[in-house]
Amino acid sequence: ETAGDVENQSIVLIHTAGADGRQWRYVAPALADLGYRVIVPDLPGHGKSYPNDGGPNTTIEQHADAIWGLVNALGITQPVVGGCSVGGDTTLSLAIDHADDLAGAVTMEGAGRTRGAQLGRLSHPHALPSWQDILKYSVINAVGPTCSENHRQELAWQHRSAHEIATNDLQAWADFDRVDELSKATCPVMIVRGVDDYFIQDDVFEETIERLPDVESIVLSDVGHYPMMEAPDKVTILINKFLK
Repeated sequence: ETAGDVENQSIVLIHTAGADGRQWRYVAPALADLGYRVIVPDLPGHGKSYPNDGGPNTTIEQHADAIWGLVNALGITQPVVGGCSVGGDTTLSLAIDHADDLAGAVTMEGAGRTRGAQLGRLSHPHALPSWQDILKYSVINAVGPTCSENHRQELAWQHRSAHEIATNDLQAWADFDRVDELSKATCPVMIVRGVDDYFIQDDVFEETIERLPDVESIVLSDVGHYPMMEAPDKVTILINKFLK
């Protein structure tokens, strides 16, 4: 989804794990009103986007490649990228790999390395067999005999995506560690953390700040893991001020 004039500075905003672009629904139009072109994608497998061939993304770098592919497909030059949580890690990954091609980066509730439970195994069919049975009876066997196999699988994906996508996203979060490469992220970076977010610990936040060459850090009081939903007006002001 997009908002704002195509001739304006482009900002690409990335959502959190297992979610979709609706998380930016309060910030995106406000930024457009301030004179930006805002692009809010659903990552592969999320929202209205189907997964890539081979199934859900399992790494932050795959998410970053998807976003950069979108930037190139839209013909955007020198965009700003921003994101929260898994989107925040994705933003840092893009800043590391594409610093010269970015006007700036805004990472919220992300860090150069992030910790989490090893949840990727929960996407395996053996992890929740009852869910697979329900899926089979409610979807696969509920269509007519002329329905093509790829359409059957598409229907199945529509019903199961929230679980499978979220577990792989959270595994990607747990595996992400590019802290030793942060020196390559030479574009201006604003890193934002809500003080009530237990997903980002003090040490990884400070470590990320110390290793970024051109960084502005913000800690928001009374805000947790979702600043764009918890304090959209404040986030809009912060992004605009940083970009100006």
